[in-house]
Amino acid sequence: MNHVSQPAKTFPGAVMFFMTALLGGGLWSPAEADPFSVPALNRPANDTHLVGKLVWLDLETTDLPGAKSFYASLFGWTYRDYRSDGVDYTVVLADGKPVAGMVRRPVLNDAEARSAWLPFFSVADLHDTFARALAAHAQVRSEPENLPLRGRQARLLDPQGAAFALVMSSSGDPVDDTTPRALGTWGSPSLLARDPGRDAVFYQQLFGYSVLGQPTVRDFDRIRLSVGAHERATVRRLPGGANALQPQWISFVRVASTADAIRQALKLGGHTVLDSSRDGDGAITAILSDPTNAAFGVAQSLP
Repeated sequence: MNHVSQPAKTFPGAVMFFMTALLGGGLWSPAEADPFSVPALNRPANDTHLVGKLVWLDLETTDLPGAKSFYASLFGWTYRDYRSDGVDYTVVLADGKPVAGMVRRPVLNDAEARSAWLPFFSVADLHDTFARALAAHAQVRSEPENLPLRGRQARLLDPQGAAFALVMSSSGDPVDDTTPRALGTWGSPSLLARDPGRDAVFYQQLFGYSVLGQPTVRDFDRIRLSVGAHERATVRRLPGGANALQPQWISFVRVASTADAIRQALKLGGHTVLDSSRDGDGAITAILSDPTNAAFGVAQSLP
């Protein structure tokens, strides 16, 4: 089993500054010819905020060119790239639609030389949710800031050290779709926690989740976090209580074959963190990491 590092506890607000400067004053030049546009989270816009839903992910990576090559080969992703003054940001497209971003993480010292996927969860009132998170012993990675076209967002560490972000979208959130997800797009994330019950309560307090199921002494038993009929996330115990994994959110990409995805990831320089297994819904999942140890999941749904 390969070691996956916990995301660093501090990270400069490069993405926020980058996008704000670009849209506000024309200080930035896109690598592509088309004009820069931070993708709104929802088009056409609405007034709906699906609190607790995963609506965006950013890969904070120490090797942006390598990450782009790895994930393009693995998932068929395409990109729109922007760069200035040493800050690089990439919009990830799956099936032609924006699904994530990638940003180069500055490496200041060995402790900062870590890559990680950061999930963004929808909120309707960022000020209130941010305050409640701090009252429940979350730690701040970046204070709330406005992002033109995107809305208002902030980055945090939960009480067990897992990194996550809050976003209050200025365009509302995409409605829940009951049709099967396209290959290369994200599904519901899972939180790996040392104490699943305590972390489930923390996120229930933030997002109003219904909590279903109870953790047991067996590895990877799931607690489901739902809003109405929609499962928003699960919480799972760190496998075996080992130190090979740190508390973190793992987001899953839909693939045609988990076995093929594992083979391809290894060929591209990635690693297997947790080998394939069947989850409670029958999907075949695995947790992998890219060449810079950013962990992510793959999920193959049954026909």
